[in-house]
Amino acid sequence: MSIWGALLLGTLQGLTEFLPVSSSGHLAILEHLLGTQSGQLGLAVAAHVGTLVAVFWVYGAVVVRALSGGPAARRTFLVPYGWALLGTVPGALLLAPAAERAFSEPSLVAAGFLGTTVLLLALSRVRPRTGGRPKGRDALLVGFAQGIAVWPGLSRSGATVATLRGLGVGPDEAAEFSFLLAAPTVAAALGRELLRGGFAGPIWPLLLAAAAAALSGIASLRWTVRLLREGRLWWFAVYTLVLAGVGLWLG
Repeated sequence: MSIWGALLLGTLQGLTEFLPVSSSGHLAILEHLLGTQSGQLGLAVAAHVGTLVAVFWVYGAVVVRALSGGPAARRTFLVPYGWALLGTVPGALLLAPAAERAFSEPSLVAAGFLGTTVLLLALSRVRPRTGGRPKGRDALLVGFAQGIAVWPGLSRSGATVATLRGLGVGPDEAAEFSFLLAAPTVAAALGRELLRGGFAGPIWPLLLAAAAAALSGIASLRWTVRLLREGRLWWFAVYTLVLAGVGLWLG
């Protein structure tokens, strides 16, 4: 892929990873519009690494503070993520084969965007309390929401944030939990790609994709948090509805 293509992919990945609009759905629609298949797994993972950098740029101090506390503080911080990761497995395993096939079917990607639209509209109607973090079974449910978001067009951040807010988690805590929960998933994808030797080829496109994803990811993450605080994340429901229409038209 060209330098400009790497920059475009990285920027798109960074913007759509944290905004509730589905990065995988965007990639699927873009490939159908351009009539191409990416085939650049190493480049895609490099862009995901950039989004991982964005997460820890914004929330790194939170993680360090929690892990540098005593055993009780570390347990309080880490256990909900353990439950959430456990909850991610069933939905992801159940849907992964069908989701891989759906990636090449625009009408099925459109169904994912419609699901995101419904979630965002539902989120606009929720008025839960404004504090706390998920615990136990609540975190398990958040993980399940993340697992089913393997479906292209169904936003991972939208699904997890909507679930967290519906469970009564405050906007800042919901954003923090959702975005830090993405880190193990990205790390697993990176490890799998390293084992498969997916980084063969020129290094510059990979570095540029990662840098572009990190910079755009920091901007989109902070924007998402602000909109969530203001109760305006539902704005993106209009956008995802349009994308659903595009998917149906392509299909």
